[in-house]
Amino acid sequence: MAIFEKSLHSRIVKDDTDKLLCVLENALSISKHIEYVLRVQRGPCKDNKWSVSRRYSDFAALHTCLQQANIDLPLPPKKLLGNMQPSFVAERQIALQRYIDEVLRHHILSLSLPVRCFLDPSNYSMDIVEQSLQIVSIALRGDGQYELKGPLPNIGWRIHKSYFSVIDSISKENCLLEWQSYGPDKYLHDKDLQIALKSLQSISHPYIDDILAVHALETGAYVIRRIHENGTIRDLLYDTDYKKSYLAKYGNPKIRKPFTMGQIALYGYQILHALKFLHEKGLPHGHIHAGNIAIENQRVLLLDIENVLVGVPCVYRPYLLELKRTHTAEAVDVYCFGRTLYEMAYADTLETCSLDRFSEGVSNELESVLHLCLSSTSCKHGGTTIDDLLHHRFFTRATLNGLTPHSDERGHLKIPLGVKEQIRQVIIGTETRLKNDQKLVRNARREIRIQEILGSDEEMKKQRRKLRKRESVWRSMSSLAETVRSHSSVPSTPTPLERCASEASPQPASNVTSAGRGALLHAICSFDKSRLARIESR
Repeated sequence: MAIFEKSLHSRIVKDDTDKLLCVLENALSISKHIEYVLRVQRGPCKDNKWSVSRRYSDFAALHTCLQQANIDLPLPPKKLLGNMQPSFVAERQIALQRYIDEVLRHHILSLSLPVRCFLDPSNYSMDIVEQSLQIVSIALRGDGQYELKGPLPNIGWRIHKSYFSVIDSISKENCLLEWQSYGPDKYLHDKDLQIALKSLQSISHPYIDDILAVHALETGAYVIRRIHENGTIRDLLYDTDYKKSYLAKYGNPKIRKPFTMGQIALYGYQILHALKFLHEKGLPHGHIHAGNIAIENQRVLLLDIENVLVGVPCVYRPYLLELKRTHTAEAVDVYCFGRTLYEMAYADTLETCSLDRFSEGVSNELESVLHLCLSSTSCKHGGTTIDDLLHHRFFTRATLNGLTPHSDERGHLKIPLGVKEQIRQVIIGTETRLKNDQKLVRNARREIRIQEILGSDEEMKKQRRKLRKRESVWRSMSSLAETVRSHSSVPSTPTPLERCASEASPQPASNVTSAGRGALLHAICSFDKSRLARIESR
């Protein structure tokens, strides 16, 4: 496992899909303005925390950046007078906490660069595109075949992935260059990575997009592909242009055009065949979603097959961490495939990690496929397999426009045996990291439940202490009453004269007892301390 030791010791790369939790701890008055102290936590580990100070103007600037997503966010209004009063500051702090909670609740917003820069400024900066532009410009000078035209900013969801428009100097064709920084699952040595990427350039499959050029550098790799003017499946679902900003396209789209059952069956069948081919070659995809699948002439083209080599996380990783058994490469591809089918059917993203009941609008056969991929029961058992899905009646009984498993073109991908073994170790490392993170999430959730139980136990103990205190007071009062009764029920010792008188004129026992009790009570009530004689001691 030396392949992992070198990578782990040489660099530490943050996972851009890690969830961020934010709590506004305090509000401080500094130089005639209020600064709010934000306590931010990355992922489930409580030790990974830091503090950030932000003014209300910083929240307003963040809100301006996020408005392009067309999502209603409850930012409190600005106040010119009285904004330093403690009562107003306390109310605004609560409102800002509500605002940041709503921002982090939306998956698309929580992964965006403005939010990451706002909460984690030490690891993220807004000049990522400028840095990538410098690297790509220098790299293309040595290549000579492609000429850089300009950046296409923010068209994808990945923070450390930049897109550029380039032109082939030979064919004069416009192409798309994708620059991607290495992710936390990049375990291949530079030499092996370069060989593996060059092998991907020679791939030939009817449902996988061609790679025109690829090159691995010190901090990342770039891939050049043809431009698909119609965009991806997600662009078709929301009827948008691929050149627009990611937040503007997919934040809260106004137009939604779900695919028909026939289209879903056709495209789903083709995606499954491409996935089966990749798994047979020992190279899982791991990043299936509607944003990296193009369609041309009723045929899907899988994009970003190089992601598993450069070690970047999956967009659905926050949902995968909530699952227990979905951590193998095939299980991840099947799960992502199910979420892609869901988005194709409803023109909307699934906001939960699993789903057992599906709304109307899909056929029973498609609902059966979605259950196999996304239901809680299926996820608990690791999901189904790609072969089982290919033999499902939704795909076998659908009209596939003349395409059958026997008439499909055969694919080609040849990877050297030594590099193939290294890729297998990469897959094991990726699966291990996912499994460990899933365990951390479960442990964190278990700690929260234990704290809730302990909190409820403390409350019950408090109530028990109050009850015991009331019982002790009642017992003390009861014992005092019993003492009074016992003293009043004891008859006084008669004197000799009284004894003679009683013998001479006997009285009923009840009258004697009542008279003695009355005398004792009268003596107790009429006792006066001031009548006691003072005695001076020598």
